[in-house]
Amino acid sequence: MKKIKVILIWTLILIGTILMSLMWQIGDLSDPFNQTILLKVRLSRVLEALLTGATLTLAGQMFQTVLNNPLADSFTLGLASGATFGSGLALFLGLSFLWIPFFSIGFSLITLIIVLSLTMTLSTGYPVRVLILLGLMIGALFNALLYILILIKPQKLNTVANYLFGGFASAEIENDIMIAIVLALSVMGLGLLLRPIKLLQLGELKGQSLGLNVQRMTFMVLTIASVVTAVVVAYVGIIGFIGMIVPQLIRRYYWRFELGMQMVLNIIIGAIVMALADFTGSILIHPIQVPASIIMALLGIPVLCYILLSQSKVLR
Repeated sequence: MKKIKVILIWTLILIGTILMSLMWQIGDLSDPFNQTILLKVRLSRVLEALLTGATLTLAGQMFQTVLNNPLADSFTLGLASGATFGSGLALFLGLSFLWIPFFSIGFSLITLIIVLSLTMTLSTGYPVRVLILLGLMIGALFNALLYILILIKPQKLNTVANYLFGGFASAEIENDIMIAIVLALSVMGLGLLLRPIKLLQLGELKGQSLGLNVQRMTFMVLTIASVVTAVVVAYVGIIGFIGMIVPQLIRRYYWRFELGMQMVLNIIIGAIVMALADFTGSILIHPIQVPASIIMALLGIPVLCYILLSQSKVLR
């Protein structure tokens, strides 16, 4: 009963957030101009923010669960930067926009493999710090390579700079549909893998003793999380910290809830947080539009510092 009550409360907050984002200072809806603003501009923007927040938060939860690392998300693992470089490379080569998501997914997976391989090679003992440091280093490397591409062909890649500061000012309903499809497929896939993921939480040795192929299952879950992250980056750009903050807070405050219920909460609360970040950015210094990634960074950096400090105390 308590779980249903929690879900209901957060769902009501989600509905309130959607209505506020859509109707804020919209004016008289009988005016055709206001109707156009609502249906053609705000609706697609709010939908994209909701879907992006839900997707990145769900992916962050999977990264943290499988890697047993509270700091793991697409941003700190370098996957978002790898996906952005893939998108930029597709434009650099003069390929169609249809190829951008595929290049984004490919380089996101390449980044994941590089980071995990180097972590297993270099780390001795507790690999959390090594994993995050390597993820940030590889992400910085891809950002540098992307900047080199921009310098070589500035006219062709001038829009790529927007990927580094993800936002929803140019949201389109077609992009929303693609993100929604990917999110739905990932939820279905993770739902089917829910029991094996629970076994992963027990640890590698216990999971193997229960007949679980730990390495294969870990790779499958990480691949799903990397793919959905890459698709979001291809259409929206890099938005950091949300995939780390929300799963952490849910794990701390709703630790009694089972994994499936935590996934539902991550989707709902992630959507709320991203929609609020976009709404805040749109009114903070109006008429200038502050990207949602900037708002999330302002919120995420203090939380990241808190998590690092609390973790260092535990390790002492």
